Amino acid sequence: MNKFIWLSLLLMVTESFGIKQESKLVWPAPPDPARIAYVASVNNAKDFGIEKGFFSKIFDFVFGDKQAILNSPFGIHADKNSVYVTDIFAKAVYIFDKEEDKIVTIKGSDKESFLYPVDVVTDSKSNIYVSDSVRAKIYVFDSDGDFKYTIVPKALQRPVGIAISPDGQWLYIVDAMSSQIHVTSLKGNYVHSIGTHGKGKGEFNRPTFIDIGKDGKLYVSDSMNHRVQILDKNGKYVHAFGELSDNIGGFGSPRGIALDSDENIYVNDTLYNTIQIFNSKGELLMRFGSYGSTRGEFALPIDISISADSTIYITDTNNKRFQIFKRLEAPTQ
Repeated sequence: MNKFIWLSLLLMVTESFGIKQESKLVWPAPPDPARIAYVASVNNAKDFGIEKGFFSKIFDFVFGDKQAILNSPFGIHADKNSVYVTDIFAKAVYIFDKEEDKIVTIKGSDKESFLYPVDVVTDSKSNIYVSDSVRAKIYVFDSDGDFKYTIVPKALQRPVGIAISPDGQWLYIVDAMSSQIHVTSLKGNYVHSIGTHGKGKGEFNRPTFIDIGKDGKLYVSDSMNHRVQILDKNGKYVHAFGELSDNIGGFGSPRGIALDSDENIYVNDTLYNTIQIFNSKGELLMRFGSYGSTRGEFALPIDISISADSTIYITDTNNKRFQIFKRLEAPTQ
């Protein structure tokens, strides 16, 4: 892809979010072909191009300062024209809705508020699923943010990352405490659990986040084993890569994980404040980001989501924002 085309793509992305274009920031640096481009940092509605105001679905929520919405953004999910972000300090889920030009705030069910909302995902009907690791529940809301029901498998201890199978049948819940993945229907009917605590194949040590490939394979951040594990849709071990290392390709604390359209694997490392990209074999393709507070830098990047149009969203927790990037070309080794 030539320089003119990828610059045009970047301009279209920035304009679509109402974001003023800055000088380009890409990875890898020239003269290599640009593959990842920085788009924007978002802390508030204005950063996202939302101007009409703020709306709360569960409780009245007053924003005295529009410049300080996100305090501790944690989990993130991009779906169609919306970006969903959990905030563990505000104990809320924010829906940045570009199409409706608003922010919706969800703070819990009709009877109880969130205590520690970790991750968020949506299904094909735009129902919203939120894991609360302290409540040990998955809360389900409709597309407007109205509470529907909770999912509480008996085996569940500390839910963190969640994902829905490509066929829309199953909810996968990562349990950091039991070091397992629990599988339920979208209505909450328990099916089975995958894995156990340990270091072997198909075993986990405090796993955190999960993504699912087009073929149903599970990609799990096995955080305290400092690796990524790949399982088939039935939970059978396929492959693993990574080890504790401060060298490129190794991990300090892998957390957020997401696949792009070519099923390359993006992994956030919260210890080294970088995102590494691997192919399906676990071979390192490239990395981007480092510690700091300017554009393209991170201070505790927790979660990552990649939309169908190859836009990349990353929660930058200690910088109180999420950052937006664009994949211009497929990363290569």
